[in-house]
Amino acid sequence: MTTTFNFIVNKSNLAETELETVELPNLQQGEVLFEINRFALTSNNVTYGVAGDMLGYWKFFPCKEGWGRIPVWGIAKVKSSKCEDIVNDTLYYGYFPMSEHLIVSPTKIGKHGFSDAAECRQSLSPVYNQYSLVTEQNGFHPSQYNHQIIYRPLFTTSFILDDLMMDHNYFGADQIILSSASSKTAFGTAFQLSNSDKKVIGLTSESNREFVNSLGIYDQVISYEEIESLDKNLKTVYIDMSGNRAVLGTVHHHFEDNLVNSCGVGITHWDALDGEDPKSLPGARPTMFFAPTQIQKRSSEWGPEALQAKLALAWNKFVSFVDNHVQLEESKAPETIGDIYKIMIEGPSPNKGYALLSANEMSTNEITRES
Repeated sequence: MTTTFNFIVNKSNLAETELETVELPNLQQGEVLFEINRFALTSNNVTYGVAGDMLGYWKFFPCKEGWGRIPVWGIAKVKSSKCEDIVNDTLYYGYFPMSEHLIVSPTKIGKHGFSDAAECRQSLSPVYNQYSLVTEQNGFHPSQYNHQIIYRPLFTTSFILDDLMMDHNYFGADQIILSSASSKTAFGTAFQLSNSDKKVIGLTSESNREFVNSLGIYDQVISYEEIESLDKNLKTVYIDMSGNRAVLGTVHHHFEDNLVNSCGVGITHWDALDGEDPKSLPGARPTMFFAPTQIQKRSSEWGPEALQAKLALAWNKFVSFVDNHVQLEESKAPETIGDIYKIMIEGPSPNKGYALLSANEMSTNEITRES
């Protein structure tokens, strides 16, 4: 049997990790073996771990008792196929574990990709089970592979979140506040919201204030200590990327009934979850945003191709913007996974994005650069 590595984390202590070596099972008829070429690590992946039980993220890639495999977005090559419609060496983009390999069971195979029919994933959102064919015709240019794995899932959330706000006429708000304003999902959302007539306020730490201001997409940038300086008489939406219970409480108590929507999206402050029960706070009751629900709604209303066309148009504008503010860095897996993951746990620099590449992919990149 072939051995492979898995990067796993302790479910009860996300800072505790292990790089385990396991044997790959024999490939069965209808299955495909992926070799994972590259994947991104962002604060969003920490959110997957924190919400692993609540939103089912641990179920995608099972492992030994008490431990979990945090999902990441990446690009993989078909190493071996026992599915007649899937060809060896073809590249696919999608949801992967932090591992060297993944076995999938393709179904609903079409010209743009397929869905994984693995039993462990069938009770989970179908959005996460899609694998997209990596071709230029399908929107994947080789020069943007790192952009795709780092930003595409985050910007998709931003795009759909902005669409949800428009769909509900911004809940009648005059202003929208985003916490963790330096995070990629937050400033992607702010980038989209800049098309609205609402005042967009970025809430950030003092250490990240300069970066958030430099983006030029927030109408106002304040620190967490300055929340109570805001006009509490304005109808307000709070988009919570931090998951910080103390900050959530301050926002709700400050705006009270003028807080018309409280939307939980991320948990970048994963170690600050103690505080008042959100159900007991004044103002709009906090709810958790789940992008697949709005995606499915728009796919039904507009059709999948129209939705993708709108997203692609917004994506191209965002990539042109973000390259002026964030530096992308590549490192080799599995050697550096633990180090990059630790950066995510402790809080990454907002002006950097991280792509982890397999040894083969790193070598290919070096050859490409030299030629």
